[in-house]
Amino acid sequence: MKKVLAMTLMLSVLVLSAGFSACSKNAQSGASKKIKLGISAFPGWFVYYIAKGEDYFKKNGVDVELVWFPVYSDSLQAFNGGQLDMLCIALPDAPAPYLKGTEFKVVAINDFSNGADGIVGRGDRGVNSLKDLKGKKVATEYGTIEHFFLLKALETVGMGEKDIELVNMSIGDSAPALISGAVDAAGLWEPALSIALADENSKLLYDSSKTPGLIQDVTVAADKLIKENPQAVSGVINAFLDAVEFYKANPDQAVEYMRVPAEVDAKTMKEIMAGGKIYGLKNMIEEMTDKKDTYLYGPYNAYQNALFLKAVDLIDEVPDDKNYFTDMFDPSFIENIAKLREVSEGPDTSLK
Repeated sequence: MKKVLAMTLMLSVLVLSAGFSACSKNAQSGASKKIKLGISAFPGWFVYYIAKGEDYFKKNGVDVELVWFPVYSDSLQAFNGGQLDMLCIALPDAPAPYLKGTEFKVVAINDFSNGADGIVGRGDRGVNSLKDLKGKKVATEYGTIEHFFLLKALETVGMGEKDIELVNMSIGDSAPALISGAVDAAGLWEPALSIALADENSKLLYDSSKTPGLIQDVTVAADKLIKENPQAVSGVINAFLDAVEFYKANPDQAVEYMRVPAEVDAKTMKEIMAGGKIYGLKNMIEEMTDKKDTYLYGPYNAYQNALFLKAVDLIDEVPDDKNYFTDMFDPSFIENIAKLREVSEGPDTSLK
């Protein structure tokens, strides 16, 4: 009996030792579990597919599954429901879940829209300017950044939502609706924007190059992941930054990686990427820490969009403190990364 007890105790010690050893290795690698990162179609987020193609996640000690969402709003629901560890999200869509108690932080800014969002009209129906939208059917996804962008565009010509017939549909459905003639105009982002503009009857009325910084695109991480596995968060950000550097040095191969999830050819992919200002580490640090009352400062941008969401009754209240969303950002990851790697700008994606 004593021998049995001794052997049992010895086995227990061995199992516990192996367990502690495995935990230690996982803590060091930051890859104790697969990280699910939700992605939809937009220039800055396609860069993660360069990281996948070049094995930069593995290089940075993190196991990442890129979860593709053809319908952007589905990714928001998945993250809010705890099905994702990290998410690519338009910054204007972050305040609502944050105010409702979803626990996350913005850990990186990937890009801002520099023409990748646009209002497109049917020229054959006399829609050749924003003013021509009066009384017309305009499709976009209600409550998203594209809705906000549409209203900001209308403001430039003294109009508002009451002056149009807003048709609520997903961005993916809005482009076909425009091309088929079901609507007169649509607020779209890439690649739906390029698809719509390829139709001979379509005319670009307004795009986001006129509103620099208004539409910022970010990566958020769940508080649980930040607490339990901060190494993984750093690994994902470093993989993105490695992909940015690869893009600079190998633009053609970068486009090949990115065009696969976009389901477009290389020429169209280059046009899509030209609509975004892709961020390097320098840009990220500036826009998460350089306090100023412009859309190019993340917390200010978030607050202005929260005011919009309240105006369209998608949230009940907005705190009076304009700095309220400062705590929604966690710049510590990029600040620590900046101590270990070159702090540089993003690639030039303009068409040459």
